Amino acid sequence: MTYQVSVLLLSLFLLAGCAFAEDFSECSNVEVDTFVMVIEDCASYIYCNGEDSFRDMCPEQTYFDAQSKECAFDDEGVCLRKDTLEADVPIVAAAAEGEIESEDTLTEINEGDNSAEEEAENVVTTAAPGPSTVPRPHCDPANDSFHPHPQRCEYYYSCISGYLTIVRCPYKYGWDVATEQCKPLTDAQCFSSL
Repeated sequence: MTYQVSVLLLSLFLLAGCAFAEDFSECSNVEVDTFVMVIEDCASYIYCNGEDSFRDMCPEQTYFDAQSKECAFDDEGVCLRKDTLEADVPIVAAAAEGEIESEDTLTEINEGDNSAEEEAENVVTTAAPGPSTVPRPHCDPANDSFHPHPQRCEYYYSCISGYLTIVRCPYKYGWDVATEQCKPLTDAQCFSSL
């Protein structure tokens, strides 16, 4: 009797696990190990891998580029998130700290705040990088690893338990290829400069 109860409980747990697995219709016609965009959210994507499929979001200041199938830097304002549009104060604070990378965002600073505008004029701007010809790293579930971003020194890829994530170093730091850690930009040996 105890054996039958154990088998019944085990069967129920297995059935419940299958019933609660999230099913993504976006994955129905794509190959396994594929990233697809989420139609209603430009900063989200779905990783299609059978029962291990999941939905995730790109890091701040990036969006999911359906063509390259990876998170791309949003220097052109392709994906303006609600929290960016609703708050004027963080934009002014970011300009004062020199963290804005595109002049487009400077137009949102209140015209009455001259000190923030003066600081914003000193901000270094960067052009949007073209599409990458370097494929993104493939993560091995058995080994964790780190990989440099091919175009932007301040970003790197992290492979943890087979999952690929893009990570940004702290402000004014870049990913050093030799030591595989973030260092001040002046000291970092960037992949793009090799």
